[in-house]
Amino acid sequence: MVHSRLSPSVSRRLLRSLVRNPGVDFFYSKPPRSRSFAHKPSLLLVARPIPRPQLPFLHPVSRTNVVQAQIGRFISTERKQRWKAQFWQQLRFHAYLWPSLLLATILTMGIQQVKFERDYPTPRDWSFWSRWLLRNAKFTEFSDDAKLQQVLTDWARAGRYYLDVLARLESEDQDGKFLMPTEASGTYADSLGIAGYDISAKSEQWRRGYHDTLMGAGRVAENLDGMCRRIREVSGRVYPRESIPGPDNPRPKPLPWDKKKGHEKAPTAEEVEDAFPAPEMFYMKVLTTDGFDTRQRLEAALAYADWCDFRGLNETAEDTYQWAMDIAQSGLRNGSTSVVDTKTGMIVKGKEDEVTENILNVCTSYAVHHAKAGNVKQALPVFLSVLRARKNLLPSPYGVTGTPRQNNEDEGWWSYLYALKDMIIDKPYPSAPPDGNERPYHTLKEACEEVGLMTYIGEILFATSDSEREKGLSWTRDSVEAAEAVMWVMEEQKEEDGKERCRECLETGLENWKDMSRQMARLAAKKEQDIASGSGFLGLGLGKASQVAKAHKETQRWEEENVQIELRRQKTVPLTQPIKPPAQGLL
Repeated sequence: MVHSRLSPSVSRRLLRSLVRNPGVDFFYSKPPRSRSFAHKPSLLLVARPIPRPQLPFLHPVSRTNVVQAQIGRFISTERKQRWKAQFWQQLRFHAYLWPSLLLATILTMGIQQVKFERDYPTPRDWSFWSRWLLRNAKFTEFSDDAKLQQVLTDWARAGRYYLDVLARLESEDQDGKFLMPTEASGTYADSLGIAGYDISAKSEQWRRGYHDTLMGAGRVAENLDGMCRRIREVSGRVYPRESIPGPDNPRPKPLPWDKKKGHEKAPTAEEVEDAFPAPEMFYMKVLTTDGFDTRQRLEAALAYADWCDFRGLNETAEDTYQWAMDIAQSGLRNGSTSVVDTKTGMIVKGKEDEVTENILNVCTSYAVHHAKAGNVKQALPVFLSVLRARKNLLPSPYGVTGTPRQNNEDEGWWSYLYALKDMIIDKPYPSAPPDGNERPYHTLKEACEEVGLMTYIGEILFATSDSEREKGLSWTRDSVEAAEAVMWVMEEQKEEDGKERCRECLETGLENWKDMSRQMARLAAKKEQDIASGSGFLGLGLGKASQVAKAHKETQRWEEENVQIELRRQKTVPLTQPIKPPAQGLL
């Protein structure tokens, strides 16, 4: 046996060595190679293994060696491959995400602009950005979705759009090529330093879009009158002049509370300027521009005259109305200038067959101007002359609607097909409206204008003369009945042209009729009370009973009419307050 052959001293020595070095193989006398402490095999390392240094106690260690050791321990082949895979994965994700979001945003804006173009068409020969700005300007002004809190129109934003469009249209480098300033004509616009352009060489679409832009800027100027902003802050907040402290305003009105800024301090008078140019700048530019038709120039003249009425400039308004009458008569085909008496605004009797739509509009506006100013004796003859001229209009050859009947694209499955076609194929620009130099036909729209005239006449008669009160009430009653009849025909014919005007006349007529009837009932009750408290003929009570009975009958008559008015109001609720069906689907 092996154990028996070994000496006791050798066996003890061998056992001690095994205890001290248990890693030594019993059958292999050479000890194994030592490994570096806390290091993996070199095949799995990016950096070369750094053997653990044998340093004395408290020997300073360099920072570089520590960092290299930590990196060498942290960065391995597995981590490097994992990071590389994650990097390429993130790169592919963002390469797909951001271009997709960009394309989706562009697609959304494109669909939105297509809808804007359908609602507010723009001239096709304008540049891309000019059409873009005009669409946004009209959307900001007219759409309910763009209003602040669904109530207020953001006129400052709409004004910035309109001014940008005008700057591009009047710029030689963009859409205003070959524009020539007009020569001075000695008019009121020349005294203000306002001069238009000669746009006769431009297309009809270009001229119509330019007119829409100028009129839109005029409307913005009217609504921003009395507002200011900080100097050189085009996109800044607008402030009312009454809130700006200065020598002319020692006690300024505090600004309203702002949820974001709280109580904002208003700037001083030296730090602000007008928020928008004056309205006459845009209206006069339309009147002094060569290339606009009669209707476009007359629209600007009436808008400026109405603005002057609002500002209390009666003399300027009178001059502007005289100018508007000359413009309306300048479009007559036979060159006649004696259809309207420019001093009184009345249509000359016997000339009703020569009146045009422009003449009817300007005379009606002139009569309203007198009525607002309290000159009812001058307004009533003008209203009567316009009504007489409208009664002599010829019926339309196309029926009560006044337009040839076209294929109905809003019924059945055809509506979906036409809507899809409009989204794919750009609709043509709408045809030009008539210039107003032709005699209109008697249509539903003209019938609504007659109803408005009857409402004006009834209100004037009732307010100006005690003896004509019943006659004025009779005119108002007839106007309500006529408006109701026209509205029901419009509902049946699905006619929208002039419907809003007729609805306003119906509401106004019902309100006037109710007020007049109540006032007549109060007067009749007071008269009955006076008769009952009196002593009759010669103080003997003769005929008192018959007079009381007659007065009581008159009072009952007006009370019954008040009941009839309420029944009429309930009957016309579907006309005055129509229920709009909810939107159904994308198409």
